[in-house]
Amino acid sequence: MFHGFYNLASQMICEKRNMNVIGNNIVNATTPGYKKDTFVATTFQEQLVNRTQHSSKTSEQIGTTQMMRTGKVTTTDYAQGGFELTDEEFDFALGTSGFFQIQKSDGTVVYTRNGSFYMDDDGYLALQGVGRVLGENGEIYLGQDNITADNHGNIYDTNGNFYGQISIRDFEDYDSLLKNDNGTYTSSDEGIQKRGLIQWKALETSNVNPVIEMTMMMSGQRSLQSSAQMLKMYDQLMGKIVSDIGKL
Repeated sequence: MFHGFYNLASQMICEKRNMNVIGNNIVNATTPGYKKDTFVATTFQEQLVNRTQHSSKTSEQIGTTQMMRTGKVTTTDYAQGGFELTDEEFDFALGTSGFFQIQKSDGTVVYTRNGSFYMDDDGYLALQGVGRVLGENGEIYLGQDNITADNHGNIYDTNGNFYGQISIRDFEDYDSLLKNDNGTYTSSDEGIQKRGLIQWKALETSNVNPVIEMTMMMSGQRSLQSSAQMLKMYDQLMGKIVSDIGKL
């Protein structure tokens, strides 16, 4: 009977984590370049087998099979989003794999697909709340907001004077990327320099489908409600058993 308690409780914990991931996807559905996450759950038994299958020790079954749920991993879908033309001076959309490089005030470099840039108070191209955009030769100083750009990320003033080229960084293994709360990524791998399409006055939309995410959220809520009702029934049954045993 206690297996039922444990299975339901673990199911509710995993479902809550799944709903947190879904909720974050919904919140960021309008964030340029955002990539959706998916929570993957497994059973405790599957997780245990996966961790011991390469062991030299001979395995043997202990006890009965149970279906306790446990979180396995949160995966990110890096599929290309759509293009939205904005006609904004500092908007750029990546039309290739890879990421913009942003240098934070502490010198840390993070990566993002969000090209909704602006010119900061010191005249540098920057991403709001994160840091300055890195070009091929470091930070890109503009000094004024009348610019033009080509499809390779080269930025000029209206007289054709060159400001800099936006840098693209890509990675052979995206598993090396760690996603931050603001949708940027960090990595211990420096990645590789890349050339590709950078659409000026446009933004890449997120690859989140709000309708699908809302449907999954409602399904998760129903699952939580059902599990809570079952736990209540178990609790009442255990209370009755304890009460009856006490009368013996």
